[in-house]
Amino acid sequence: MRPSMFRTFAAAGLLAAAASPALSSSHREAPGIAEDQYVDNTDVYAFISPADSQKLVIVANYVPLLIPSSGPNFYRFSDDAIYEIHVDNDGDAVADLTYRYQFSSQTKNGGTFLYNTGPVDSLASPNLNVTQSYRVQRIDERTGRRSTVIEKAQVAPWHVGKRSFAAYENVALQAVATQNGVRSFAGPRDEPFFVDLHVFDLLGVGGAPTTDGINVMSLVLEVPIADLAKGGVRPAAGVTSRDSVLGIYASASRRKVRILRERRDADELGSFVQVSRLAWPLVNEVIIPLRDKDKFNRSLPKDDVKNFGAYILDPEVPKLLNAVLGAGCPPTAAGGRTDIVGLLAPNGTAAADLLRIKINQGETFAQSRFPNGRALADDVTDTLLTVACNSGSAIGDGVNANDKAFTATFPYLASPHSGNP
Repeated sequence: MRPSMFRTFAAAGLLAAAASPALSSSHREAPGIAEDQYVDNTDVYAFISPADSQKLVIVANYVPLLIPSSGPNFYRFSDDAIYEIHVDNDGDAVADLTYRYQFSSQTKNGGTFLYNTGPVDSLASPNLNVTQSYRVQRIDERTGRRSTVIEKAQVAPWHVGKRSFAAYENVALQAVATQNGVRSFAGPRDEPFFVDLHVFDLLGVGGAPTTDGINVMSLVLEVPIADLAKGGVRPAAGVTSRDSVLGIYASASRRKVRILRERRDADELGSFVQVSRLAWPLVNEVIIPLRDKDKFNRSLPKDDVKNFGAYILDPEVPKLLNAVLGAGCPPTAAGGRTDIVGLLAPNGTAAADLLRIKINQGETFAQSRFPNGRALADDVTDTLLTVACNSGSAIGDGVNANDKAFTATFPYLASPHSGNP
């Protein structure tokens, strides 16, 4: 990520370091999830498609801070977990629709340690030894009705290196699946969150941004907005009702019981339990204190006010900025930070950690800017620090853009870094 001159000491890192052992937007943000990286949510994005304003693109990233040269067992999604994108379309902070991803891994030749046994020029190449496929179900949470919208889609392979992939992106884009009016991509991408992390060393600044060259595992879903809107109809332009905004969050869940076996794979039993969730960046990381971080990951947005409202009304962040940086953030006013609550409750919706985005007719990609949705290029760190301080002055971390350009076409995220560039 490209650094610029710092107007303040990279405050973003201070906040994250003070709250948890986090490393980026919401990576490794809670003690429990730090031990289970394959189901760790890192970021959620939602924006009107730049190619078709009748569609919404949702990006849910998992598995933080992946080093490209991570073989021989390269990163993937967990076969034993479910990954979900939830949509509230009536403003009550309860999911009305869920898109559920489930994965299955395959190995052609178990007699070798190699991920690929030769050069790979397509997803169908016999040299691609380890593969992963998935399906996506659409769940109507009101009725319980489930329908499969993507079936037998393939996950893009890991970018092993130039000897394995002469033209990696040509192969990766073969993993874009379009079925039943829905488009999906699953696989490794460049880490899109940009920040300078040297501040974790007691606010050291000015070094090379440390999120360069790192990948994540991404789910990218494109859905007609009418399929998400309440009653299947987008509100007219200018309407400010509760159902004119969607509330979106992503989660990951595992089975309740895992029994380790001595001579075979473990048994995964029982119903699924949510172990990670994410909507706004940095909420669990820098707003929720250590004692409640695991509780946050296992709770639902509808209970955020009851469980965590006090932390929003009187956040720790401005106090830290003042104590360490002398940032001049004013003290919390009587009645608390109702301005932050308002950002979490647009158009009279129930206050909750949900990424809200307007879906009125006429809304376009250009209007999808945080906190109205979140585009890949949005500098959310600067936005959130400025809002948290509330001094009237801008606060930033000095990093204003990603190290790799985002693409103009689906899945929009930049190609992942190679283990052997």
